[in-house]
Amino acid sequence: MRKLKSKVNRFFYRNRDKGIRNLMLVLAIGCGIVYITYLLNIQDPLIVNLLRFDRAEILQGQVWRLFTFPLLYLLETPPLLGFISLFFYVWAGGLLEQYWGTLKFNCFYLSGLLITDAAAMIFNTYESAGFLHMSLFLALATLMPDEQIRIWFIIPVKMKWLAWLDLLITLAGLVTGITDMIYSLSHGMGMYWGWVLPIVPLLNYFLYFGRQSANLLPDFLRYHPTWKSWKRSVKQKTVYPSMGGKANAGRGDNARFRCTVCGRTELTNPKLEFRYCSKCAGYRCYCADHIQNHVHITEDK
Repeated sequence: MRKLKSKVNRFFYRNRDKGIRNLMLVLAIGCGIVYITYLLNIQDPLIVNLLRFDRAEILQGQVWRLFTFPLLYLLETPPLLGFISLFFYVWAGGLLEQYWGTLKFNCFYLSGLLITDAAAMIFNTYESAGFLHMSLFLALATLMPDEQIRIWFIIPVKMKWLAWLDLLITLAGLVTGITDMIYSLSHGMGMYWGWVLPIVPLLNYFLYFGRQSANLLPDFLRYHPTWKSWKRSVKQKTVYPSMGGKANAGRGDNARFRCTVCGRTELTNPKLEFRYCSKCAGYRCYCADHIQNHVHITEDK
């Protein structure tokens, strides 16, 4: 499995510039066009009916509905919230595309879309792109968990905090869906499978990240299996290359290898492999989780 993953990563790296560039920006522009078209012809929303996910119509040959329903995103949310969230999705998608390359990001979004399509077809439920888009935050937070952004240019928030909020919203959607299922069963309305859709994009997320998803855990769960090792390394400070810092190797724990991204060492994680990146300036060490997933440092500041 590790060899297969390595081959796939090499394939994505060699073809990183192939695919649809600025995919999320293209989708956002499409959402805006559909929204304006709907407002201009609100009495006869023909375009909405043609783009909406409809299992019966898809089975009759209208397969484009499997790919066009994300364009209705602004019609499924309050306008202000929809535009703000869409702006963040474009921002997150742009960072992921810059980090991974165009091809890998395209495949990540497309596979998430297809998995969601499959679940909606199997369980015959209404489909929305909201949970699919929120998985972008999970992916970005996994790659840069301690990176800070400023909401409204004022409030500093770590990426992993947004990921926790994302998971909380997903959990709320799951609970709501299960509640609707119980209600429908109690009233003899049959089985309701809408509760499946909030968790489907998570399957796509775990497909790409696997054990690396542990980056979203709190630090004391993420690095330190015992209280003793946690106390020993609680003073360590992780400095991320995207923040323009150095990985300070001269610390008091006598570690030979320290990941530039996450700060783990052979002392805190004895079974973890470490390598040096030949494309980064200076002598930069990375763990097995980040040797293929890090921003190359071009200047040794």
